[in-house]
Amino acid sequence: MVVIQESIRGVVATATLAVRVRCANVAGIVAGIVLAVAATQAVSQEKPLPPKQPTENAAPLIVAPAPPAILSASSPDKVAGKVGRGLSDKVVEKPADKVDEKPAEKPVEPPKLIALILPLSSKALGRAAEAARAGFVVAAELGGKAQFEARVYLADDEDASLATLYRKAIADGAVAVVAGLTRDGATVVARESGYLPTLALNTPIDLGRADANNLFHISLSLDWDARLAARAASEEGFRSVAVVHSNATLARRIQDAFEKEWLKLGGTVATRIAFSGDLNDGPKVKAAMEKPDAAKADVAFIAADMQVARFARPYLPQGLPVFATAQSFDPRAGAVENLDLDSVKYPEIPWFVERDHTAVMAYARPPQLLPAEYERLYALGIDAWRIMFALVSRAPQTGAETQSNAKQPFAPIDGVTGRISLDGNQFLRALPVVEMRDGKPQITKSAD
Repeated sequence: MVVIQESIRGVVATATLAVRVRCANVAGIVAGIVLAVAATQAVSQEKPLPPKQPTENAAPLIVAPAPPAILSASSPDKVAGKVGRGLSDKVVEKPADKVDEKPAEKPVEPPKLIALILPLSSKALGRAAEAARAGFVVAAELGGKAQFEARVYLADDEDASLATLYRKAIADGAVAVVAGLTRDGATVVARESGYLPTLALNTPIDLGRADANNLFHISLSLDWDARLAARAASEEGFRSVAVVHSNATLARRIQDAFEKEWLKLGGTVATRIAFSGDLNDGPKVKAAMEKPDAAKADVAFIAADMQVARFARPYLPQGLPVFATAQSFDPRAGAVENLDLDSVKYPEIPWFVERDHTAVMAYARPPQLLPAEYERLYALGIDAWRIMFALVSRAPQTGAETQSNAKQPFAPIDGVTGRISLDGNQFLRALPVVEMRDGKPQITKSAD
């Protein structure tokens, strides 16, 4: 029992000693704190220093980030540490990925100028020019106006006035010019053209100048349609043709173009029959076709306007295939008017015979009914814009660099005047071949 009591006393004594040691330590800490407070109070008794005045060049409290245009994602370390620097030396780093939250806005460039020069002030050519202008503007409004502006120049004629305005368009900063509605006008354009991409809307008389590097031309010439008719007949296997023609200047030109292409393709001309359109000439056509040479013909070609063609067709042998050009048809004529021309085949522009084609449906029809020949010019205006837009979009815009334009590939365009491709400096129009059936045109062969 005595032993147990002694053990308890020993444990209590040990615990008491430990408590005393810890209390001593606490007392030491408290004494240290007291001394520190006293020292601080002593320092505060001294005269305070005046605050440091900021200099004129001191950094503001909030520093605007540098313009994004000079910031680069490749150097975020240059950005971090400069944003958020205040009066203290401490740097508050801003994550680099936050710097480009507001990218620099690129300046909006004004659209480049494409000039259209037409004889809109001419009494003789004004209506035709207006039709081409309307189509050009419709196409420009539909596509490309953010990049290019169509500016129309009103010429008095296709000679001196056209030349003057061509030079003015260049001075105005045009990157391309469309002009030359007539062959004379196209020749003037060929003479004036230089490094600037230029599209003539007819074939220049001087073809030697027409191959200039940046002069291009396209045409609605019926001479071309006649050549296409010759090719279509040859592709169907015909070899000998009877040509029925009127004596009108245009008809003789169409006849000449057809025959040249036909002979080039290896065909022969069995007979040529002049027909005025007079009913008394009808029997003459029939008699001429019964002659031995004419009897060898396996196909016929009519070079005449619609009125003459309608009279001539019934006097040709039944079953004889017949080809013609769009000159012999009114695209808006009714079935009754076209019955006399049944089974006749001819090339025609998609604008009239492929109205449901996407390339045709995209463009508005003229607000007022136009004569067929003017509506063709309206369609040409549409394609002129599309061609020039394609040319200047793919070419450099300055100086001698544009001289390589014609050497660059040009992707064919499904135009409203045909499938358009570039051959040298001439834009060619492949046309669908149409056959009149029960007074209505039906496509027998699509444009190649």
